[in-house]
Amino acid sequence: MIQWRTSGKLVVLAVASLCLRASEFRVPLPLVALALPMPQASGDTARAPWNVGWYNVENLFDNEDDSRVRDEEFAADGAKEYTPQLYRLKVQRVAKVLGWLFHQTGAVAVGLCEVENNRVLDDLLRTPPLDQFSLWRVHRDSPDPRGIDVAVLYRTDCVRVENASWVLPRMPDERGTREAVVVTLVRSVHGTQDTLRVGWMHLPSQRSGDARARASAWQSLVEQASGCSVWLGDVNEAPGWQLDAAVAARSGVFFDCIGEGTYYYRDAWSWLDRGWSVPPWRGTVRVLSQPWMGSGARDLKSGLAPPWRTWRGEQWIGGPSDHYPIHVQLTRI
Repeated sequence: MIQWRTSGKLVVLAVASLCLRASEFRVPLPLVALALPMPQASGDTARAPWNVGWYNVENLFDNEDDSRVRDEEFAADGAKEYTPQLYRLKVQRVAKVLGWLFHQTGAVAVGLCEVENNRVLDDLLRTPPLDQFSLWRVHRDSPDPRGIDVAVLYRTDCVRVENASWVLPRMPDERGTREAVVVTLVRSVHGTQDTLRVGWMHLPSQRSGDARARASAWQSLVEQASGCSVWLGDVNEAPGWQLDAAVAARSGVFFDCIGEGTYYYRDAWSWLDRGWSVPPWRGTVRVLSQPWMGSGARDLKSGLAPPWRTWRGEQWIGGPSDHYPIHVQLTRI
């Protein structure tokens, strides 16, 4: 057990937790081999499903101060006292969740949000169990004042990225926000090329924008991203709010959702992470949760544990994220 005190805070880290016990935080190689390299079809190539995912990784920052963005609290000498050891622990726990997602679902691409930069993505890709997959990233720094971006990890042994474009929502007050990324994925099924164009987004938060701002941001994205018929991400809004009406007005259909929700706040579950499509696509969303992703204390109504968050204010809680990841299976109507 290691203990030290900084700025009046007692920090206690178990050596075993820093090393991340192999039995807890690695996906065994034989199990990884069981993940399908790509979706398979029995006959009609056009009916072969696409498996993708999404995960809000809750402030995946490095612990270096970048003068271009407001990340001072995550610097090693910042308010959170975010040490290199804590950064490594954060990366390892996020990597475990993503490794489980890729392994469990056969996903060929997973979108992420609240990513600071390329460094944290590269550290993720080098960390077990993600280093056992053939993965690469799509990312660039966005104009968000805090420096949190949207990115995509994809399996190079399953798909190739034919095109990636970044789209900045036109906000009414012209404040900076994170860009969405629209990616065209191409795979080969039974020797035939198949294409999927997905927009991955992180809409304005409830603290920085009202429901009209989120609906306006999404409408701006759609107008700029021609030919994108599938949208997926953290919409920062529960079903039934104004965004739903904006999507329906453009013939969008929300994916069927299986589970209680991806986010837990004030004793209630919410579907903040979801998506929708227009014909010919339809989709089903499943929440992916495991006991080691949860906080331990269970919600009395659902019997499920809320996500094990990383931070509560400036306090280190130690979990991978305050959101659960989702798996989306897309099929053609």
